[in-house]
Amino acid sequence: MMKTDPIVSIIIPVYNGSNFLSQAIECALGQTYKNTEILVINDGSTDNGESEKIALSYGDRIRYFHKENGGVSSALNYAFKKMNGEYFSWLSHDDLYYPEKTEIQISFLNQLAEENPDMDLKKVVLHTATESIDCDGKVIKTPNYSDLPVRENTIDTIIGNVFNYRLSGCSFLLPKACIADVGEFREDIRTVSDVEYWYRLLFGGYQFYCIHRILVKNRSHGKQVGKTKVSLFDRELDELHRDIADRLNAYPGTDTKDMERFYLGLKKRGITGAAEYTFQKYLKGEVTSPMSLHFKAIWYTALGKGRTIARDLFRKIKVK
Repeated sequence: MMKTDPIVSIIIPVYNGSNFLSQAIECALGQTYKNTEILVINDGSTDNGESEKIALSYGDRIRYFHKENGGVSSALNYAFKKMNGEYFSWLSHDDLYYPEKTEIQISFLNQLAEENPDMDLKKVVLHTATESIDCDGKVIKTPNYSDLPVRENTIDTIIGNVFNYRLSGCSFLLPKACIADVGEFREDIRTVSDVEYWYRLLFGGYQFYCIHRILVKNRSHGKQVGKTKVSLFDRELDELHRDIADRLNAYPGTDTKDMERFYLGLKKRGITGAAEYTFQKYLKGEVTSPMSLHFKAIWYTALGKGRTIARDLFRKIKVK
């Protein structure tokens, strides 16, 4: 059975984040679960020392590190070499945790250990429901997780994430052992390395559990990479899902219906290149009801176009 109170490392990467950094640090310090350490990794900020000044003002209440700029994946990988925790979570400098986030996740792990003495908790990954907030902290979107089981399976989790994007990076609690097992975050991927990592864990046999409580606030604003590096984001998202199509098709238990659902999810998300790749390579000539899939594809394509229009408008939000 696992320890009742393992050290949890809360990693806060920051790049030019003086506008929100103090809020992130405060909510990390305010966790009701106290066996934590907080690592702030300054990824080569160019804001005249403002982010560093904020971090240093917390003294020894946090651990502060400065490195050359390399992107968020490099900051996380840097933290992995410095952290002491048996578990870790990632808190973007512009996002927030509810005070009980870590405590609820550790309690959930302890419950799993009690109910399943033979379970390898080093292969268990937890994530939670999240809500979206704007620059001022106002809630702009509340999620619906009612159709998502607590214990998830690999195929349904991947397809469900393509449809609705419910694997939110800052909601995760991960065992440190996964780093040695599946590796670090890919630094060659600049905008969707988090999504690639969750899929890598799933294909690596990790058991995902979703705690349906909203425990994280994801802040939406115009300086996020999905809005400032649009072309790169779209290209990396497409390339990632072409690779996932290959791996999903080869995964034990995947059938044509699963690939159809994956294809329709790509249509809904507007990832058109990967959708066409999936259809041509894995569905053409294999679909049992081509007309049904055709009409579903038209419907989801319309949803995808609507989503793309809404996303592009949202990308133009003025940042304070």
